[in-house]
Amino acid sequence: MSMMLGLNLSLTGVGGGGAAPFVPTQPQLVATYTGIPNGSFVQMGSGNVRALGRSGHRSGRVRAKNLQFLDSLIYLSTNGVEAASATLNTLKRAIEIGGVTTQALYAGLTSVGISGSTQALSDIIGSIELPPDTDFFARWEKTLALDTQSMIAHALSGPSGQGFRTTGASQLLSTGAMNSSGTSAGPQFWPNGIFGVPFSPMSAVCIVADSIGNYREDLNSASGGGAWARALNSILGSAVPWMKQSQNGHSFSNASFANAPLQKTQWQYVTDIFIELSTNSMPSSGTVAERLLVLQNGWLNLADGARAITGPYGRRLRVHFFDMIKRDSYELDATQHDTRLAYNAWGAAFADGKADAYYNTDSVVTVPVGSDGIHPASAVHIQAASDVIVPGYIPFLDPFYFPFGV
Repeated sequence: MSMMLGLNLSLTGVGGGGAAPFVPTQPQLVATYTGIPNGSFVQMGSGNVRALGRSGHRSGRVRAKNLQFLDSLIYLSTNGVEAASATLNTLKRAIEIGGVTTQALYAGLTSVGISGSTQALSDIIGSIELPPDTDFFARWEKTLALDTQSMIAHALSGPSGQGFRTTGASQLLSTGAMNSSGTSAGPQFWPNGIFGVPFSPMSAVCIVADSIGNYREDLNSASGGGAWARALNSILGSAVPWMKQSQNGHSFSNASFANAPLQKTQWQYVTDIFIELSTNSMPSSGTVAERLLVLQNGWLNLADGARAITGPYGRRLRVHFFDMIKRDSYELDATQHDTRLAYNAWGAAFADGKADAYYNTDSVVTVPVGSDGIHPASAVHIQAASDVIVPGYIPFLDPFYFPFGV
């Protein structure tokens, strides 16, 4: 009761003795199904002059203005190693809301060239606004200098995702599903982020995850995507905007600030960081205490870095701790078993005061874990989302909620 009361007071502004509601001014993430590419490279193919596609997204609970796209060629390769494609991609984008398509510009131009670690933030897209709780679409078109060159793709599927390579005309400024006639199958792309300024405070999340949080053994679809995306897609009847920085095999080391600095530049656009990375970070040798210290240091590297970043409301980012869930091999090895439990206990005690929230996701996983002994089945993702993540995040819908102080 007290946490929900705090949510209502902070968002309406009446918690400060009748003070006026807080009016956001800074850009932030305002939609779902965004993130860093984590798929394979796809060659343009003989004769194709463009790649094109359309991806579905949902807005959060608050109307937003000053909309912008963020794109890059940063990607997560094997085991989450951060990389960037050096191949020059010429990008065009448009946003489709309620059957009306509006092109995005880049410094007033209709296209932008991106390569390497360059990140392309569009101009504010006209005067259009994004209504709350609304399904809409991001349209895109890419050209490369040579049809023998390749583009990095997204391995994750969202609502109404389409991607083609074609010798035909542009469909960037059309509306509705793209016509696949005369095209070849092609990659799908999500924007790294869709940003805007909400009319009232709204939280947004970056999910930093391994294969479990990526979606493994769940459906790779709009209705699946792993427990973390499932949860954020519907909390109290609305979606919480989210971006994914996830890959199969991802670990604390590969996600660290030293090894993955490019992704961290996007954290300023969210209010919360979900860290679901521990299972691949278990040390292969050492005592329980020694292994626990390695895990703690890996988590703290991300948590301390996040806490040093100022989000869109002038406050530090909030950090969320998720258990290392069971896996068959960890249950059969006493040292790994005890290390896992010690790590989870440390998180339950809020990780030396560095965690703003703790989620006992391990409680919904049983042994044998799943088809491969590591990844929980789709039904567990649903249960975890409904029983653990959703109620745990509800107080954080208020971006000014800090349970232990700022």
